[in-house]
Amino acid sequence: MLRKPSLRSLTITIAAAAFAVPALASPESKAMYQGLLADYPLTQVGQVMFDTDYTRITKPGAILAVRLPGIYADVANTKNAIVNTNYADGQLTQATGFAAAFGGTTAHSRTLNPNEKVYVTQIFVKKNAVQLELLTVDVATLGDGISTRYRAELNIKLPGLDTMTPDDVKKTIDAVVADPAVASAVVSKTVKLGMNPDVVKQSLGNPDKIVELGPKQIFVYKDIK
Repeated sequence: MLRKPSLRSLTITIAAAAFAVPALASPESKAMYQGLLADYPLTQVGQVMFDTDYTRITKPGAILAVRLPGIYADVANTKNAIVNTNYADGQLTQATGFAAAFGGTTAHSRTLNPNEKVYVTQIFVKKNAVQLELLTVDVATLGDGISTRYRAELNIKLPGLDTMTPDDVKKTIDAVVADPAVASAVVSKTVKLGMNPDVVKQSLGNPDKIVELGPKQIFVYKDIK
C-alpha cells in the first residue's frame, strides 16, 4: 500500500528541486555562463559524504582581489545560507527581507577587506543578475583554534543582462572583484598599454578630453604628459 507523503517530505522535495535547477534556461544564459567561466575558472573544493568542505581546495581556479569594502562573509562551512551582498549603481548592500529570510550569521561573520584575495567557486546566471560565490584564499584561525576560510555570495545586478556580452558583465564585476594586477594598477594609479578604458577611468578618473581617432580613443589628462 502506498503511503501518502507528509507535508514535510513534500516541502523538502520541492525546495530541493527549486535549488537544484540551474539558472540557465535559455541559450543566451548558457553562452553567458560559458563566457564567464572562461574569465573566472572555478575553484573546486573538497567533499565529505554529502557535505562540502570549503577549507580543502582540490583544484584552484582564478584568484581575484576584493576592491570594495562591504562584501558580507561568514565561515565557509557554516550550515546557514550566506546572506547575499548586492552590487548595483556602484554600491554594495546586504540583502534584506524575503531575500535574506533563509540566511543566517555566526559569531565569526565579517566583511571582506579591500585587496583580500578570493577564489570563485560557483557562478549563477539569473534573469537580471550574475551571482558569484567567493571563497577566501587565506585560511584564518578562530579563537577556538578552528581553521576556516570565509565564503561570500556576491550578487551583481545587471538590468538588461540579456543584451550584454560576457565582456560587458566582466567590466561591472571588475569594479568589485578583479584580477589582482588590475586592482593594483588602479590603487597605484598606473595605466598600461592595452588596458580597458573603464579600468583607466577607475584608476585616473574621467579624462579632461577624449580624442576620437576612428576606432581608437585618446584620453587626455592635464596632469599627465
